[in-house]
Amino acid sequence: MASPNLSFIVAAAGKGSRYGDGLPKQFRRINNIPIYIYSLLSIKKVKGSKEVFLTLNKSMDEKIVKKQLDKYGLDKVRIIRGSETRGESVFNAFSKIEKKKGFIVIHDSVRPNFNFNVLNKLISQMKGFSGLIVASKIQDTIKSAQNISIDKTVDRDGLWLAETPQIFRYNILKKCYSGKISYKSCTDESQLLEKNNFRVKVYENLEYNNKITTRKDLEIYKKLIRDV
Repeated sequence: MASPNLSFIVAAAGKGSRYGDGLPKQFRRINNIPIYIYSLLSIKKVKGSKEVFLTLNKSMDEKIVKKQLDKYGLDKVRIIRGSETRGESVFNAFSKIEKKKGFIVIHDSVRPNFNFNVLNKLISQMKGFSGLIVASKIQDTIKSAQNISIDKTVDRDGLWLAETPQIFRYNILKKCYSGKISYKSCTDESQLLEKNNFRVKVYENLEYNNKITTRKDLEIYKKLIRDV
């Protein structure tokens, strides 16, 4: 298939408050490389016409980030200042997209192990759908509990853990942003499409793609990622 127009938004504007005090987790290092750099380097290898945006928290020094981007040959990445929520930060980047067609690819900067070489494969499976998300089937037994007391076991059949990247047709996401349903009320862009009655496909991811949220997560990735 011909290479489509692609616009990437890498979400790195989070404060990392659940990780602990200090430097946000996406700017910590694995193999002495900032975590957010891994995804950008993988995206760089994707062939075809593309533009890449990196959302950045207002508290981060843009000069330092630009210096890191230059070091790894990522000088074409555009830095977009984030807002209070992830959804608002992604929208800020979306509003700066110059190519008003093709596909929007949104990815969490703290999922450094995803291989974007499969991107064309994912896009080829979107026929009949307005979007696609990478996700993992829930394998564990799920319990519902109130005040630490289990009240029932939840049927896990049909339940998925949503991950990124998430891919959307530009015109559809634009229509959803312009609609009556506020994107600020959604936990991700997939939910925004769902609320607007657009079909979003689930692609089962079999590779390790967990989000770095805790120090334990970071230690796992340090063992998993040996080089870049």
